[in-house]
Amino acid sequence: MNINSVPFSYYGSYMSIFKHDDKLWLQSLHGKSKGNMDSIEILVTHNGSPVPFKVVENYTLLELVSNFGKVRICFNTAQKIVFYSTDGLGIRFASHPKFNFEYNFQLGKKESPYYIVNSYKNLTKYLVYTTNCSSHLSQSLTVDATGSNKTANNSSFIDVFPQGDNLSTIAVVQDIPTNMQKPDNEELDFSLIEKIAKQNFHSFAQQFPLVQSSYKNVQLDAIYTLWSATVFPEGNLKFASIYASNNKFPGVWSWDHCFMALALAGSDNQLAWDQMKVIFQHQDKLGQLPGSVSDSTIRWNFSKPPIHAYIFAKMAQKMAFTDTQLFEIHYWISKQVNFYLNYKDSNEDGICEYDHGNDSGQDNSTVFAQNTVIDSPDLSAYLIFAMNYLFKLSKQLNLPEQMEYWSKKKAILTAKFKSYFFDERNLPCAREMFTGKKIESHGLLPLVSLVVSKELNHQQIDAITKDIKKHFITKFGIATEALDSPLYQDDAYWRGPIWGPSSVIMYEALKDAGEIELAQQIAHGFCKTVKTYGFAENFDAKTGVGLRDKSFSWTASAFLYFANELHL
Repeated sequence: MNINSVPFSYYGSYMSIFKHDDKLWLQSLHGKSKGNMDSIEILVTHNGSPVPFKVVENYTLLELVSNFGKVRICFNTAQKIVFYSTDGLGIRFASHPKFNFEYNFQLGKKESPYYIVNSYKNLTKYLVYTTNCSSHLSQSLTVDATGSNKTANNSSFIDVFPQGDNLSTIAVVQDIPTNMQKPDNEELDFSLIEKIAKQNFHSFAQQFPLVQSSYKNVQLDAIYTLWSATVFPEGNLKFASIYASNNKFPGVWSWDHCFMALALAGSDNQLAWDQMKVIFQHQDKLGQLPGSVSDSTIRWNFSKPPIHAYIFAKMAQKMAFTDTQLFEIHYWISKQVNFYLNYKDSNEDGICEYDHGNDSGQDNSTVFAQNTVIDSPDLSAYLIFAMNYLFKLSKQLNLPEQMEYWSKKKAILTAKFKSYFFDERNLPCAREMFTGKKIESHGLLPLVSLVVSKELNHQQIDAITKDIKKHFITKFGIATEALDSPLYQDDAYWRGPIWGPSSVIMYEALKDAGEIELAQQIAHGFCKTVKTYGFAENFDAKTGVGLRDKSFSWTASAFLYFANELHL
């Protein structure tokens, strides 16, 4: 674990601590703070002045080590972080107000004050208090008397420091979800707090299958990534939810969550189920899902690919669903598929469309290079799989009319899919929606059609497999653009780099198509890559180097899934 890459947080919490630009920050994980997650800068003081420190971290404890001693930091609960030192050091909480009306409050009694950090810059509030030492609020404010909302170069910080001959310092920062809180009068035993936090993490970690000693630390890092990115139900989130990332993506994206669920299936079945249900709670009357949901935001601008039936089917190989859950799944997926059939086939030719690259999950895949509405074969493949899944589920649940309905729908779409998308090379290709013209691209996205290998003939499966082997495979995994494509770029999101979700999808698709060796090659390559470069958002396909966000939940989930599949 590296505090410069992986935020320090706690199961259920909407707070994290993260170091960037040589400063240590308490950050907000509320979705409304996505544009500015930095809430409070944390500094160590000696005799009232800030001193340099380095950060030493493990999964449940941070130590800020200076030349004069150290400050230890641990979560007491998901809502409270405790700061503790016995070396005569102080702690400064600097809120760096942005707006001229943004400042903090000293409340309570004169002999026992507490403080409210009113962090309007990211729409959060925090309670800061101490139980055994002195504290002081210092502010230098320029407030515009006309009542404007102009920005200002204001300063505000809270110092907590030892009192008299007592060398110990203890302070609490508590997240305030609404308007106000008051301090608890609890006794704070830091040793006990640290012990409980450690026990909680290891109890969660023990649910996962054992791995080889060479992968043990990697597995713990992956588990920590999920554990620390889990937030408790609040606002729009009705269940415990794993965020896409505590770095830059505080929310549940509506295909990211599938890979967290898949990784958890068989280890923590309730949390796995909750990851799927939390998004479907927001399915609208038409059947569409939002692009992302957080405690305080819902984004409808884009959808994500309808991969959910595929994931439910794969989860069922790891865990047993109850009949109640199966009926829920049937209802959700039926609505989802009908939404695509009714609202994503604008020219009514029987082939559903992607309006925008973001709707496919592979945002800037080269199939979207012309920024036009497209027919992409992966979308039809997902829908065919979902129709077949609904047919099987209807049979299992004794719904004969639904069986007949989905059997007919699947047959119609499968015939159109095979006649429309496959070219003279037996390869699937994307097409412009208005003209049907083939889009010249060598991206991985069309090859996702392999998820319905049972509907393809031998020549089509063979062509897809050979194309993958020849153009997409490196020792680090499977690229998202052909390595010899003129549009390939080392660091261009879905135009080359290796990703966790596409690796899992292609692993499963190849395995189902009988290409076990190639599937395992992809999985092994991915696992070796994250062992070296961590759980980055994506990876350079030629060097393996981690790119973009360095602590991504679906990357960690892909590793945990592969570790179980490969018996690492």
